[in-house]
Amino acid sequence: MNTTSTLLAFPPDQAVAAFQQMADAWELPTTAGGGELLITLERGEIRVGPSGEATQVRVLAESEGDLQMLRDTLSEQLISHGLNPSWEGALSGSQPANQAMANVVEVLDLSPSYRRVVIEGPQLARFAEGGLHFRLLFGPEGAGWPRTDDRGVTQWPGGASAWHRPVYTTREIVCEGDAARLSFDVFLHDGGRVTEWTQRVQPGDEIALTGPGGETGHRDARWRGFIGDETALPAIARMLAAAPNDLQGEAIIVVPREGDIQPLRHPAGVTVHWALRDNGGNVLDALGALNLPEADRHVFFAAEKAEALAARAALLEQGLAKAEFIAATYWTKD
Repeated sequence: MNTTSTLLAFPPDQAVAAFQQMADAWELPTTAGGGELLITLERGEIRVGPSGEATQVRVLAESEGDLQMLRDTLSEQLISHGLNPSWEGALSGSQPANQAMANVVEVLDLSPSYRRVVIEGPQLARFAEGGLHFRLLFGPEGAGWPRTDDRGVTQWPGGASAWHRPVYTTREIVCEGDAARLSFDVFLHDGGRVTEWTQRVQPGDEIALTGPGGETGHRDARWRGFIGDETALPAIARMLAAAPNDLQGEAIIVVPREGDIQPLRHPAGVTVHWALRDNGGNVLDALGALNLPEADRHVFFAAEKAEALAARAALLEQGLAKAEFIAATYWTKD
């Protein structure tokens, strides 16, 4: 485990209560006892407890990248409450541990609505594990890349709000020795900043990304359902490709038109259906058409925010427990 800690000039009982509230808002499991609080994360944990009259916050994570992400997130929360954390072992002026640099290899059109970007570099190998997703980094013109300050916290040239950090899915990754080549697919739409970037980017251009993180696709249920809109196609494709051969289930993917249908590798026991926007297809109708078994099941749903909220309500109404599904927001209407 990788670890760091900080001392806060804040009463321990109030700090524990505040962290408990934060964990509840993020729906994270907690354990309390002896005046201490343990918050359990997918790839680490946060421990909050007394250190004399102050509060010690200790963060443990499986990787240095996960530790960087947690340190950055907690620092933002603490600073917003008037606290100034100074993390043990922090290095100033370094590349953030969750950031990777790479170079563009090629850009190619897959279909009328999708374009693939291929990048490579020695820092990409870790994206083969630890989550399906990453964030691309687009900063102000001529700004340079983020670095850490003397507290080990990522600093964004021009301010964090000036950076566009969209989430994408690792569609394919091939590791050869110390090098790795990663492919991701972009859903093309008018006015999209990444769509416009794919039109002008050239082989050899430098790119930065952070991660990996998010949904891993590893679920123990014997039957799995996959429902997603255009933006979720790469994630569902990656999950199906990584699924065990004996998996049973059903996938329904909404795409704009017939020309956007792609061949997908998937277990023989999973049926794949396509719904076309041109024919009135939508993700909530697709969810309603899903044939759910009574037990040993899991549903992955991803679409626009309002649709994800509606899907969550529908699945709960059908009797699924929270652990039996994910209803993810992949984008939000303006």
